[in-house]
Amino acid sequence: MTLTNLAHLSPTKLGRIQAALLLEFSTYPLSQAQVARIVKTAIISRGAFYTYFTDLSAAYRYLYQRALIELHQPLTFENSLLINYDPQLYYKVAADFTRRLQNSCYYDFIKLHLIYNEPFLNTPASSSMLLDSQHWQAMVLVHATIQDILLKPTQREKYLARLKAALIKQ
Repeated sequence: MTLTNLAHLSPTKLGRIQAALLLEFSTYPLSQAQVARIVKTAIISRGAFYTYFTDLSAAYRYLYQRALIELHQPLTFENSLLINYDPQLYYKVAADFTRRLQNSCYYDFIKLHLIYNEPFLNTPASSSMLLDSQHWQAMVLVHATIQDILLKPTQREKYLARLKAALIKQ
């Protein structure tokens, strides 16, 4: 993906492209997404699309990265998770993240990501290999809880209570 090309776009055009990507990837799994729909919605040429992204997968990764930055940004306490193990803080991150996600334009996108796209993207493991077993276990539980909440949003409080019980028992 050529982010430098995106940096030169007007805010209006960039907004159209991002909105088109969000619509496409919130409606269709990556395997069913089409550049044709994106370029039509964004009002750009197919050639322009390939100027900004090497392929559909790169466009998807761009949007996913953007979504995670926006959703994680207000969670300023997240970095302190790795300093000392605090199960209450892991619980708070999960509760705050899912609350933000439920009210976010990225809700359907992230839901489709977890259901259909995540296994096929070969996203490199982040620093999870560097975590001790306690932090790794808490992160796995938090991510599983987020996925459960996305699949059954009406059960959010139940899943958060289960997470809290699991974290405190560790």
